[in-house]
Amino acid sequence: MSPTAATGEMVGDEKGRCVKCREWQEHYFWEHMDLSNIRFFKLMIGDFQHRVSIPEKIANNFTRLIAEEGFTLKSPSGETWRVATAKIADELFFVSGWEEFVKDHELQENDLLLFECSGIGCFDVLIFDSSGSEKASCFFADKKGTNMRRHFDNIMGQQAEGHCLLSDSNNAIVPLLQPVGSPHKASTSKKPIKEAESPNNSDYQDKCAVDDEEEESENEHTYSNYSYSRLASHLTADEREQIFGLASIQPRNPVFVVVLQKSHVRGAKNILIIPSKFAAEHLEGKSHEVLLLRPNSKEQWHVKYYHASLTRGFNGGRWAKFVRDNSLCEGYVCIFELMRGARKVTMTVHVLRKVDDRFVLLG
Repeated sequence: MSPTAATGEMVGDEKGRCVKCREWQEHYFWEHMDLSNIRFFKLMIGDFQHRVSIPEKIANNFTRLIAEEGFTLKSPSGETWRVATAKIADELFFVSGWEEFVKDHELQENDLLLFECSGIGCFDVLIFDSSGSEKASCFFADKKGTNMRRHFDNIMGQQAEGHCLLSDSNNAIVPLLQPVGSPHKASTSKKPIKEAESPNNSDYQDKCAVDDEEEESENEHTYSNYSYSRLASHLTADEREQIFGLASIQPRNPVFVVVLQKSHVRGAKNILIIPSKFAAEHLEGKSHEVLLLRPNSKEQWHVKYYHASLTRGFNGGRWAKFVRDNSLCEGYVCIFELMRGARKVTMTVHVLRKVDDRFVLLG
């Protein structure tokens, strides 16, 4: 026994750090911390098209993640891929199903993938190119290849679905099936439609594409009728407990949560994308008006809800007025509570922001 151990003093490594403390830290990290803290990255090199190895610490220390049937990998597009694992020469690899994931996301050599644990046997995957930028195409990937063309066709109204975009005028409707660059004329109004509200306007197209990338994927809260935008889905369990503890949500009311981005609050051309599952389950399958309320306020806002097969959200001058009137800023968290039993579609909007690492409810 060493003299240090005999005297009961802490044993340190060559740099003077306490070995027992480090062992405790490792144990606590792998066995007791929230799953969302488990992350690893892989650089796409070598034989990455066919298989990639899982880091040894993940394979050895976090065995409860290793599902017998493999892993579920969730893309930025919201689609999921099932990938099996196999042990080869004492290393654990993604194998069966991995080639499809590589092909569907058009992975290239030196792309970097960040795997974030989202549950037992589940990882959210962020994908970056060799320059360090997130790959935009991955937000549109599906199991049949990229669906970007279909996505933009839908936004621009080139699919004959018969949906319309409501203008801010109460008696004007803009048909989506307009040739690009043609003037918009409402059959029931002589007032010209502002180009900013047109789905064929280039700013509108860019805005929809960016927001849909940021907001379309969703994650469920403990309750089945709670949905999240992609950024809101990264709120930690403690942060979710904080915001729902502060907001008085009525039981059984459906809810969706959004972390506001610059494109949601930047003037009259902004648009807020509503998670597609929430829209499909709780809103009408057409464009219509939604009444927004704030807790402890008598003021009301009638905003436009725009509906298409891939994109649903609030846009236009009425949404911009709601943003201005409530002084909404980038980074605020908004909880949209659909009020059951209301005579018309009504949502109460709870707004929170962080102050000194804690959320506060704004009146």
